[in-house]
Amino acid sequence: MKHHFGILAVLLFVGLLCGLPAQAQQAAGQVERQKGTASRSVTGGTSDLAPGDLVFAGDEIRTGPGARLQIRFHDQSKLSLGENARITIDQFVYSPSGDSRQALAMVSGVFRFATGQIGKLAPRNVVFRTPVAAIGIRGTVFLGGELTVGMPPGQPHYGFQITVGAIEVTSSAGSVVLDVAGQGTFLPLTRIAAPTPVRQWTEAEAAEAVAALAF
Repeated sequence: MKHHFGILAVLLFVGLLCGLPAQAQQAAGQVERQKGTASRSVTGGTSDLAPGDLVFAGDEIRTGPGARLQIRFHDQSKLSLGENARITIDQFVYSPSGDSRQALAMVSGVFRFATGQIGKLAPRNVVFRTPVAAIGIRGTVFLGGELTVGMPPGQPHYGFQITVGAIEVTSSAGSVVLDVAGQGTFLPLTRIAAPTPVRQWTEAEAAEAVAALAF
C-alpha cells in the first residue's frame, strides 16, 4: 500500500510540474474577427487560430494569403493584420491598478493598431517595433506596413499614417512626429534612412493601406 501511495504522490507531483507553464502563461487577448487562415506559434508548435481563440505573450502571429485578422487585447487595444503578416507579442502585462506593459514587434505585412488602457495610462510602456523604425505612442490609432505607393516605383518601402492622436517614428537616422489625422511618412526597407518629411498622404497612398486591411 505504501509503495502504491508513493507512486501516486510522484505522479501527482510530476503532473503539477507539467501544468505550471500553462498556468503561468497568461492570455494577452483573443481573436475578435478573422477572414482566411491565421496561426499562433510558440516554442514547440504551431496552432491554427479561429474567432474567440486566445493569444499569449510570446506568440508569433501569422496570417495567410488573402487573410485578415483582428485581435483585441485585454486592455482593449486592438491590432488588425492584413494578408501574409507576421508579428510577435513580445510582452503583455495588464493590471488596472499596477504595472502594465505591452510590446509588439511587426516582422512583415500591413497592420493597424489602436492603443487601449495601457496606452492611455502609461504610453511609454507601449513599445511597437517594425523592421525600419520604432514607434513612440501617445494615445493613438495608426497604421503601417510594406506598401507599393508613396516612394519611387521598385523601391521596397514602409509607410506609417496617423488616424487619431500622435506617434513618433524613429529610425537610426532620424525621427518625425505625426500628430494630424491623415499625416504619413515613408522609409525604405533596403537601407538605413530617416523618415521622409511629414505630409498628408494622397488618396492613392491612403487607399492602398485601407484596402490591405479591409475585411
